[in-house]
Amino acid sequence: MSLGPYLSRRFLVAFTAVIILFVLLVGASVRLLMSEAEIKDDIAEDMVWLASQGQYEAIRFAEALSGFAVGTVNNSDLQLRFDLLVSRVLVLEQGEPHRQMQALGRDDDLDAYRATLGTVRERLPSLTPADAVDIANFRQAAAALAQSLRDVSNNALLAKREREALRRDTRRHTLFEILTIIVATMVAGLFLAGVVIRDQRNMANAEAALERERQISKLHRAFTSVVSHQFRTPLAIIDASAQRMIRRGYAMDYEEIAGRAEKIRNACLRLTRLMESTLNAARLEEGEVNFNPRPCNLRTLLHDICDNQSEEDQGRIELSFGDLPQWLEADTTLLEQAVQNLLSNALKYSPQSTKVKVMAHRSGQEIRINVTDQGVGIPADEMTSLFRRFYRARTAEGIPGTGIGLSFVSQIMAMHHGAVDVSSEEGKGSTFTLRFPYLETEMPRTVSPFAAPQATS
Repeated sequence: MSLGPYLSRRFLVAFTAVIILFVLLVGASVRLLMSEAEIKDDIAEDMVWLASQGQYEAIRFAEALSGFAVGTVNNSDLQLRFDLLVSRVLVLEQGEPHRQMQALGRDDDLDAYRATLGTVRERLPSLTPADAVDIANFRQAAAALAQSLRDVSNNALLAKREREALRRDTRRHTLFEILTIIVATMVAGLFLAGVVIRDQRNMANAEAALERERQISKLHRAFTSVVSHQFRTPLAIIDASAQRMIRRGYAMDYEEIAGRAEKIRNACLRLTRLMESTLNAARLEEGEVNFNPRPCNLRTLLHDICDNQSEEDQGRIELSFGDLPQWLEADTTLLEQAVQNLLSNALKYSPQSTKVKVMAHRSGQEIRINVTDQGVGIPADEMTSLFRRFYRARTAEGIPGTGIGLSFVSQIMAMHHGAVDVSSEEGKGSTFTLRFPYLETEMPRTVSPFAAPQATS
């Protein structure tokens, strides 16, 4: 079930995945920062360095005791060396160093250091070079203290290496985790972007389709209105003529009967053309019009189209031919309908006193059929809309028509891989040109209705 372009199920899944991955990324970054902070703390409180300094001062104190015994070191220098040793040991009893001593399991050693230093502190002011036993004991205690501090230093070094190795592994794992999350976030983001783009495209397509449906609905309503109006006029003529004939009955002479019958016939022909246009539009819309090219005698076809016009219109048509092959390949039925539409329009939109010229010829590898009238013409700003279905130029206002014919002609020419061109000047007339590729063919063995040769005009 879709919840809209921004709330579809796929969008929510992708969005949730991005949020989760972002939270994980923040968490991994925090862990990495904490690891960096711990490393900085270790650098500030380096146990190895402190223990080594204590070991160094213990050794220096032992050496000072040896010098004191032989008279090379005086009491004040010996006291200085002792005070330095005490200061290094006192550092180990405070803050982070004391915590690390406890972590190394060497916090009991601090009590021993404190006891040893306390004994030396009490005796040192009164110590003389003659006190060889005490000096030897103090040197032994200082050596033992140096040994112990060396062991602390070594233990701290090993512990530091282990911690650094663990932190390197943790940082490597965290970095790998961050990179994985970043890649996964990018993939989820791309998927999310794809979902949004796809939904946006679907929404745009749906909106475009809806707009097309609206336009088609609007055109169909307009078409229905036009067709209803166009049907009403010939039906009114038929009804009026029939009523007149009923009322007058046998009182009507032959000429009046013939005139009324001619009006009825013309109205029926008009209704027939309207129905054919409507049916052709419906068939094209449903894709039911098939293209069936076959040998065609264009001269005979055009003669028959002209002969099918009303008698009063036949005298207005001037039919001529240029360099035109006797046989060519085309869909005869569709081509007849295209020419019929253009010719009917030319006769309808031009005065009764003017001529309509139909000229067919071959131009290079194209067949061209020109239909020229001296009618109302087409405004220049409406030329691009002329072949839209149901469209009618403003110069056609008040003249019967549905706006289907030219659209139908354009589609017929497209089926022939050709086109229909138009040149027109408002108020002076128009020329429509059907052009399509010339495909040479031979006379068919079975003669079609358009195959019989006919005199050239």
